[in-house]
Amino acid sequence: MQFKRVGAARRWSAITIAATALVGVTALQAPTPAAAATIFVEYVKPTVGPRGPITVVGDSVMLGNLLEVEGYGPSVAQMLVERGWGPVRAKAGVGFQAGLFVRNNPGADMSRWVRERYERGEETPIYVVSIGPNDIVACSGSQSCSERDILTLVDAIGPDKEIWWSLITMKDPGYAAAWNNALAAVAATHPNMRLWDWPAAAAQNGIPIANDGFHLPTGAAYVRRSRLMADDVTARFGVSVQTGASESATAALGLPSDYQPLPLDRVYDSRSLATKPQLTEIDLTSYVPVGTTAVSVNLTAVAGAGPGFLTAFPCGSAQPVTSNVNYAAGQIRPNHVVVGLGNGNRLCVFASSPADVIVDLQGAFIPSGGVRLNTHSPMRLVDTRDAGRNDPLVVAVSAGAKGAVLNVTAVNAIAAGFLVVYPCDQPVPATSNLNFVAGDAVAGSVYAQLAADGSVCVHANVPVDVIVDLQGTFTTGGTLRFQAATPKRMLDTRIATGGWRGQVGVGQTIEFGVAPADARAVTGNITLVQPGLSGFATAYPCGGPAPATSSVNAATRTIAANSLTIGASASLCVRTSVGSHVLFDTTGWWIP
Repeated sequence: MQFKRVGAARRWSAITIAATALVGVTALQAPTPAAAATIFVEYVKPTVGPRGPITVVGDSVMLGNLLEVEGYGPSVAQMLVERGWGPVRAKAGVGFQAGLFVRNNPGADMSRWVRERYERGEETPIYVVSIGPNDIVACSGSQSCSERDILTLVDAIGPDKEIWWSLITMKDPGYAAAWNNALAAVAATHPNMRLWDWPAAAAQNGIPIANDGFHLPTGAAYVRRSRLMADDVTARFGVSVQTGASESATAALGLPSDYQPLPLDRVYDSRSLATKPQLTEIDLTSYVPVGTTAVSVNLTAVAGAGPGFLTAFPCGSAQPVTSNVNYAAGQIRPNHVVVGLGNGNRLCVFASSPADVIVDLQGAFIPSGGVRLNTHSPMRLVDTRDAGRNDPLVVAVSAGAKGAVLNVTAVNAIAAGFLVVYPCDQPVPATSNLNFVAGDAVAGSVYAQLAADGSVCVHANVPVDVIVDLQGTFTTGGTLRFQAATPKRMLDTRIATGGWRGQVGVGQTIEFGVAPADARAVTGNITLVQPGLSGFATAYPCGGPAPATSSVNAATRTIAANSLTIGASASLCVRTSVGSHVLFDTTGWWIP
């Protein structure tokens, strides 16, 4: 489809407007004046939805789906909002192309527009694309040229984003086939790209095509197309899709070990250092027993210079592609970490962005003489939103137990603050387990020492509601010993690590591998990445219903992580309350 541009500023001419064929030159009904005069639309629907933000881009065919004038609504953008997406960013117009042939017309270059949005921080995890008739004409019907053109936009969007792209119809079947075959060829090598068979959908649903071969003849036809598009996008990307097998188990480090709770102790704090090292080596020899194979610590990032993450790993081994703490600029973010030690009892911590690092020691894993783990079905012990606030909050955990695996969540805080979890028969230590801000919902795992009567206390320095979930106990007669392992990413739904790709949907449960077949529990780090709305994920042993507990909480469009020790064999199940990408890194497992 050829359009004429006139004037030094290359502005669209009146001839272009008349030639848009938005409703076809032989329309079944006349377009409204507003529709007939429209060259392009660009807008944002700001409603935040549980499925998260999404971008819609296209040419003049998509333009008809984005119009909201009389006879053309609701638009596909509004239909996406109604299906739980949002915010929705949309742009489409006459003559718009993927980007290979419109370098001198930036307004029609969708690749350039996407990159400009990225520079403004306006990227979204999913892109809905309907582009093609202008491009295939520019390519003179060449499939190889079309592939290069398509890749221009695909590469601009990036491999970590999901792309939905509509096939096209044209009067010339050879041109349509060349473009659609090019889309198929690109999709075959790009797992983040999924194609919608619009020609088949139009035929199956009786949607007429205008005489020009690619536009639709009426606003009502566009509404029907919009409904099919919104349904298909939601069906494809509203849930994560299993695309392959689970990751193989990571390598074991050392021998299985008992757990030895230690007095809570701050063993490292970089805030006194003038220069913040990117890689910190911490010698724990003077803090842990002889023969220690791994440690339980609370790792905190303070006042990061920008968004980043901390990764804890055994010194002397290669830095793994994992993370333990995620932080934004200026934030204080802690997380519990169970990780093997390197030679010389050394623990390494990498910071991807300059930040102060604090390490509080909770316990060590030793060859023998300690306590062992008993796993429990995740169980809520207390929720002060129901029971009322007290400080300290006294929680009865388990008589006779020496320690417990707890998940502690702070909600409804009136100001920024922190929680400390400690045995009720001891004074409040000069450490912390969880930091939060006003109105935040933040979860943190703790290997808590218990008082002689089996209780634990939770102190908050500001008024806040506290939720405590039990996941396991440590006793002298416990059954499971910890096997430290090389940290390994077992799940990343952004790039299909672990066999799942795409955001885990609202209420969706996925199952993925985390440990060898002889494991009876797993320890690792679970992360929610940019959920559509504030929400949580619940990890639990597969084979039963999801418990009424949570494992990690994250606010809208943020990244939040939490440590996890939970009963599981080779696989783990995770259910999300909101649409979100999910990561899981294994640091060890538990065996009889």
